[in-house]
Amino acid sequence: MNEIEALVQKEKDTSYNQRNKDLFTFYTLILINQEESKRRQKNRLIVFGLISIAPALILMFNIESIINSLLNLVLNLSLPLLYNPSYSYLVCILLTGFMFSIKRKSFFN
Repeated sequence: MNEIEALVQKEKDTSYNQRNKDLFTFYTLILINQEESKRRQKNRLIVFGLISIAPALILMFNIESIINSLLNLVLNLSLPLLYNPSYSYLVCILLTGFMFSIKRKSFFN
């Protein structure tokens, strides 16, 4: 405790000359405002994080039914198309063309 009291006394004894007190006041107020805005931003991020986690927690209990319904939808739409050879041929051509277009763009860029 003696060290802290000695430092405080040393700072009290030291005098600082300010050439432009308005500029010093403005700078000090800016620093205070920055610290307050950082604190507010941190609080907003915490609140936003908690609010954004809530829907995920609600959906976590129903995730199995959601995945099953999406998988069921995809299979019901795609399997009948793949039984028909012409649709299968069309899907293969479209996927191949899509892959070539992606490779060509990445090759020339």
